[in-house]
Amino acid sequence: MIGSPALRRGDEVPLKLHFSVASDPGRVRKNNEDSFLADPRIGIFAVADGMGGHAAGEIASRLALSTLQKTLAEGPPGKTPPFSPEQTAVLSAPTNRLVEGIRSANRAVYEVSEEKEEYRGMGTTVVAVYIDDGHSTVAHVGDSRLYRIRGGKIEQVTEDHSVVWEQFREGLLSKDALAASPLKNIVTRALGMGPAVDVDVQDLELQRGDFLLLCSDGLSDLVPDEELLREVEEASGDLDRACRRMVQRANQRGGKDNITVLLIQIE
Repeated sequence: MIGSPALRRGDEVPLKLHFSVASDPGRVRKNNEDSFLADPRIGIFAVADGMGGHAAGEIASRLALSTLQKTLAEGPPGKTPPFSPEQTAVLSAPTNRLVEGIRSANRAVYEVSEEKEEYRGMGTTVVAVYIDDGHSTVAHVGDSRLYRIRGGKIEQVTEDHSVVWEQFREGLLSKDALAASPLKNIVTRALGMGPAVDVDVQDLELQRGDFLLLCSDGLSDLVPDEELLREVEEASGDLDRACRRMVQRANQRGGKDNITVLLIQIE
């Protein structure tokens, strides 16, 4: 399932995952340039936040996720795609597959932007989790985020590729000051900006009862982590309600950007 409708829900799958997605253009923008991918058959879940004029951002995000899905679906679970021997020796097979999928997505977006003048300069962020045979891998490019919720606590797993996050890491900004910075929407990495891209990737240990929350910055810029946690906890397993309420919170605070949230429950 790739798209950005108002609300979608997935059924239980053999790995005992439940998921729900909500996506909304917000209160300011007419188009929704966010896209999402939820394919429990192959275990891939992702959110992408496109950028570029004349609907190019929407095209970039959808193209990136369709390419990612296609790459992961091409081989049997656990099969490593063609990769350099050095990379294959370092990374596990599932991690290789996810990184290759995102690199393929980058090439697809870049090639279209180079071929068509109206799409020149388009790009997209991406955050993805790939769950294969009990192994969970997270990868991202840009400032779309993945959180893990466990035991009443919320943890931001990914680190934004943005100017303000670099300032935060260097101690120049507090975390509370990130959302107020005029530089908050400037990303330092995105798909489609060049023929190659650096992908941050990490293994993620999962336990029964965990929630994974993937979102675009239209949510994370406006709704603090503690409120995201509260909505998940108060929903008591109703993933549709949690997603819907998180989008409502962002819109109540101005809805200045497209808002997408993908929530996964591990059972």
